[in-house]
Parts: sequence; C-alpha cells; structure tokens
Amino acid sequence: MEERAGNHDEITPELLMVMAASIAAYLGKNVRIRRARFVDTMQANAWGQSSRVVLQASHNLNLRRG
Repeated sequence: MEERAGNHDEITPELLMVMAASIAAYLGKNVRIRRARFVDTMQANAWGQSSRVVLQASHNLNLRRG
C-alpha cells in the first residue's frame, strides 16, 4: 500500500471483507476489491468546492425586461 502522511489506520483484511460484503449487498452480486486507499480530505474538499462553484455559476440571474 502507498505510504501517506498523517495518522490513518491501516486497511485491514477485515475491513476489506466488510467493504466487499456491503458492496455485494448493494449490487446483488459478488465483487472483488482490487485496490483500496484512504481519500485525502483536502482533495475531496477541492472536488466538492469546484462542483459548488459550477452549480452556482450555472444559475442565470439576469432578469429579462420586456
């Protein structure tokens, strides 16, 4: 697994089994997890922030006068 800065717990085989069982229950078929890693919270927040910016920018506030 990739080494990361910070205090993250290790992804244990038990955790992988719980994840696979949850995904299998949701999808209704067996799954194989090929890779698992922790998500960098700063990167996840950046994606969310950019999505909010795009959504808010899509609202057209120009009033049409006729």
